Amino acid sequence: MKILSRVVAVVALIARAAADTNVAGPFALHVTGRTDPSIDGYVYACLADVPTDDLCYSSGLCYFEGSLSKSWQFYYNYTVLESNTYPGTLGSLFIYDGVLVKVPSFMHIYSNWASNVNVVLFPCGTENGTLISLDFDTGFFYMGSLFDDTHGNATLPSLDNPRNISNFHLCYQWTGRYWYHTIAWVSGYEGVTPQNPSCQPVNLGVESFWSST
Repeated sequence: MKILSRVVAVVALIARAAADTNVAGPFALHVTGRTDPSIDGYVYACLADVPTDDLCYSSGLCYFEGSLSKSWQFYYNYTVLESNTYPGTLGSLFIYDGVLVKVPSFMHIYSNWASNVNVVLFPCGTENGTLISLDFDTGFFYMGSLFDDTHGNATLPSLDNPRNISNFHLCYQWTGRYWYHTIAWVSGYEGVTPQNPSCQPVNLGVESFWSST
């Protein structure tokens, strides 16, 4: 069995894949509560609907052996150009019925027109997903350079101070055909109240695999 180290230098996960394209991983996705310290676990790819995966939550350790070990592994594809790091895509390899399908699947955040809680899914296929940024110092994912419209009026606002937002939540919700405890994204700025009362704010972060001793 392999377990995950709590402390990891994220830069150690980065490998040069092409001239300006980088791939970080494989790594695990560590989930920690922002207001509830009892939330401390990992997410793995679970079947939401054929052929689509979701991110199901498991408290405690992340297992990295056996036939379904790939369901715990994720990758981050991003671009560096002229010393600027651009948002990338979070991906995994699709697993169906215990069989690894070597087709990359990228994270998509789908809008929910009846709620501000948006489901996070990994449809099987090579289409790029929702762009997301990774803080290589903290190891947490976020949405970058978003503008505040809470004071919108006829006056043109200043565009000098875009904000970085992390609004991942852990919620009980329908994802395809199943009722899961999974990752969601809540629309709005940090601190906005999710319409789904089960949602708890979390950090979604990168953590490397290490051998147990």
